Amino acid sequence: MSDADQAVRDVVKGASIVYVGLFLELLIAFVAQVLAARYLSVSGFGGLTTGTALLDLGSVVAGLGLASGLTRYLPRIAAAKKRMLAWTTVGATLASSTAIGVLVAFNAEFVTSMVFNDPSITPSIRIFGAAIPFAALLNLAIGGIRGQKQSLYQVYVKNIIHPVLRFVFIVVALTWGLGQAGFAGAYALPYVLSAAVALLLFHRTLPDIRGAFDWDLTEEVTRYSLPFTITSLSGFVYRSSDIFLILYFLDSTAVGIYGVAYAAVSFMGMFSTAFNFLGAPVASELESGGKVEEVMRVFRSVVRWLVVASVCALVPLAIFSTEFITAIYGSKYASGGLPLAVLAAGFALKNALSVHGPILEALGKSKVLSFNSAAAAVSNVALNLALTPTFGIVGAAVATSLSFLLRDGLAAIQTRHYLGTVPITWQGIGPAIVAAPLLGAFGLFVAPHVPATLPWLLVMSSLFGAVYVAIVMLAFGLSETEVMIIRSAEERYGVDIAALDWLVRRLS
Repeated sequence: MSDADQAVRDVVKGASIVYVGLFLELLIAFVAQVLAARYLSVSGFGGLTTGTALLDLGSVVAGLGLASGLTRYLPRIAAAKKRMLAWTTVGATLASSTAIGVLVAFNAEFVTSMVFNDPSITPSIRIFGAAIPFAALLNLAIGGIRGQKQSLYQVYVKNIIHPVLRFVFIVVALTWGLGQAGFAGAYALPYVLSAAVALLLFHRTLPDIRGAFDWDLTEEVTRYSLPFTITSLSGFVYRSSDIFLILYFLDSTAVGIYGVAYAAVSFMGMFSTAFNFLGAPVASELESGGKVEEVMRVFRSVVRWLVVASVCALVPLAIFSTEFITAIYGSKYASGGLPLAVLAAGFALKNALSVHGPILEALGKSKVLSFNSAAAAVSNVALNLALTPTFGIVGAAVATSLSFLLRDGLAAIQTRHYLGTVPITWQGIGPAIVAAPLLGAFGLFVAPHVPATLPWLLVMSSLFGAVYVAIVMLAFGLSETEVMIIRSAEERYGVDIAALDWLVRRLS
């Protein structure tokens, strides 16, 4: 088996594991969010959305990038220094995050009145401000766990414990009718417990050796880590600045409607996230051996199915966007249909283009990637300032989608510059071209006659997906890599698909 074939198998296998964790996390979080959105007023849910965004921002700033420092340095330093480095970073993060959390919590009224011009969300801001230290410590512990190569602990905390706790606390808030403050607490309290569990598990991974404080190492880790604060802030800005700008220009009701649209489309992001999770190390391994063409071969196979999966997701999230939001969240969020459709189109492009990021990472182009993130952040803010006051949350959705396109489009151009080739070829573009008339015909002639109920939406979306995949297979066949994956699955799981062998041979 060639290195490229083995790489594809590694990506598919690893992505499958990540998919399971991501799907569980997103599903539990999604159900909890639907409960909150249905129970709270639209304005109250907007306050919840704003609070979570503020919590993310505070944890990024307070974390000082030290989670990335632990991920890089723990595998590289002597065992005697690991415990010292771990608890030095914990102490620094605790100090910075506590200062920021106290500042936000005690000045919540000023923040909501003077910055956001919406005093109604003060309870959410105060509670989420108090949770900032725990969110920062959770992120740091996860970075340390990654550095100790204990990925299973990360799955336990991030993908299972945290979303399950949120779901349980939301059910409690719903049962006792606790209102906006209760639901904010239901979102914030899991950070307290998850941080405690994550720190305990991180502690268990450390060797039982206590070394003396090493100032030189601490200084080196700090210098390495601090730039990641800027990178993380840029990422936060192009992902979440629209929330704050919508609140500033419009109100918390608009934030609530936009929040459910963004949450509904988040499942689409899972497609590329799982593959890109292992894409960088696989590409790095192949590229280090001078096997650039094999890197492209691996990623061309990935791109094709990211396109197919994204097209299938466009049916419920774009063609039936209003019906989907109404069926899931209720009619009070129906005006989020058009923003959802715009975001779905943006995420579809993002899924296909985002594969260039891991390639640049494998090439060691960290400064280029930071520039791309910063450019996307600046463009998102500028576009939101230009579009949101006039076009409302639809303008915010357009701004976010265009910033994604800028970031990943730049990565595609840069990959072409450095390698002279890109993974997006006819193999990936062809299915997208086929999808355009199919989606148009479905939207014009079929969708208007489909009853606006969730079962019908799911059935018709599934039928479209089956027909589309069949057309793609008949038009473009199976590549050698895809046939290899099918054969590997037969071998690994002992599955006999001899009845379909004729079809595999015919399509290959």
